[in-house]
Amino acid sequence: MLENTVKLKCLVVDDEPFALNLMEEEIGKIPFLELVATCTSAEKASPFLASGVDLLFIDVQMPNLTGIQFLRSLENPPLVIITTAYDQYALEGFEVNAVDYLMKPVLFDRLLRAANKAKEIFLGRQVQNPEKRPFFFVRSSYKEVKIYCDEVLYIEGLKDYVKIFTASQPHAILTRQNLKAMEALLPPGIFVRLHNSFIVNISKISMFQKAHVFVGKTVIPIGEKFSMKFEEQFRAA
Repeated sequence: MLENTVKLKCLVVDDEPFALNLMEEEIGKIPFLELVATCTSAEKASPFLASGVDLLFIDVQMPNLTGIQFLRSLENPPLVIITTAYDQYALEGFEVNAVDYLMKPVLFDRLLRAANKAKEIFLGRQVQNPEKRPFFFVRSSYKEVKIYCDEVLYIEGLKDYVKIFTASQPHAILTRQNLKAMEALLPPGIFVRLHNSFIVNISKISMFQKAHVFVGKTVIPIGEKFSMKFEEQFRAA
């Protein structure tokens, strides 16, 4: 099974050598994590991210460029677990879509829980196995909510929040992030961006006109700049 063979390539960024050594030792105890490198600054991490990293452990307070600033500069960040000695950055951590937020000194059982969560999200993004239902996590009402992709109807962006409408729940799930970050979180091939404010599950579209799609009785507009790519993706689905 994919769960038993997966290896997440991970990178640790922290300006404290002791913290790097501790994380290297603890990560070595987790079979599904493969440590690619450790870096003492965010700037030094860029080449490793470019070569392919699945999971990034990063400190917040670092000279020159903080962990949060670095994450916000990334166009396609990997899964992220923040490690820090300061709890006041928790909200910012969730705003950059961090998988988890670990307080230093990081205890092994807490690290393992965070790593397992990252592994589950990683597996949810894999669509090679048709028998596995893809899913993703969002933070809503101070909880991590697991959402299966085949239950999502559409997603609406509201500036710094998104509303996720599903077939299984009467009310939308509200989470604090923008639509671009939400789009990056979703598995490829299942959803399509068709407006500045909307992402739609392709399989839930019952019909479309030149400027609108229909998801059940809900009418969703198609933005002009998205129309060509949407139609190609819809007809190929």
